[in-house]
Amino acid sequence: MLKGSSNLPKGDREADRIKTDAQHRATAGMPSTNQLLRELNSFEFASDLLTDSTIVSLKINQVLYEQGDKIKSVYFPLNSVVSNLAIMEDGNTLETSMVGCEGLVGISAILGRGFSKQWSWVLISGEAFQVEANRLDKLLIQNEAALKRFLSCYRSLVTQISQRGICNTRHTLLERLCCWLLMIHDRVGGMNLRLTQELISSRVGARRSGVTVAAGLLQEMNAIEYRRGQLHIVNREALEAVVCECYSIVQAEFVQFKPPMY
Repeated sequence: MLKGSSNLPKGDREADRIKTDAQHRATAGMPSTNQLLRELNSFEFASDLLTDSTIVSLKINQVLYEQGDKIKSVYFPLNSVVSNLAIMEDGNTLETSMVGCEGLVGISAILGRGFSKQWSWVLISGEAFQVEANRLDKLLIQNEAALKRFLSCYRSLVTQISQRGICNTRHTLLERLCCWLLMIHDRVGGMNLRLTQELISSRVGARRSGVTVAAGLLQEMNAIEYRRGQLHIVNREALEAVVCECYSIVQAEFVQFKPPMY
């Protein structure tokens, strides 16, 4: 706790605790399950950035940005996953990409586009590092090597968006569902996933009845177990046997950035 903070109100003491924790992480070289955040430790500005950051808890279906929002903060997911969604005029949704431990949510804010073009909703709850977008942008302008690293991450995100656009028009719902589940498994594992059929349908762009049939087939294959909104991936190999070729393309991009502990 900071000096003299014992006389502060509880809310201020908590703010001091968070600040002090961040300072300790910056000084020690913070071990992180987010690869981008981990790599920041090799740059001189890491201590300044991490001191100003905060660990936040992200809740499932929490909205980080609505379409058109100014991106004030960016998020480095640690053990959470965030969906970027396109929402149609009729209210239907489709996930265009997901970001987890490999990347950054709100990356367009540091590339000259400070407003969100889509909705960003939390898919898998967990923790993330929250950093002011302007703060990160200013630090990256002063460090070309770090900026190139973020541009590489952005390129990977564009590859995912492009490939999933093809996937959504060319492949069956079963193949797309396998791809989506494998992408989640890559980022957080496959146990105790709170994934209702309604949520899945909103991400893969299919009717709930279609998701019911596809999920039923995967259960018959003993690839997943599904009970009361809790989904467990019990046989990854079975999913890989069914998935379309799009997964190998997006997975190759993910492997470049995934933390070494995964």
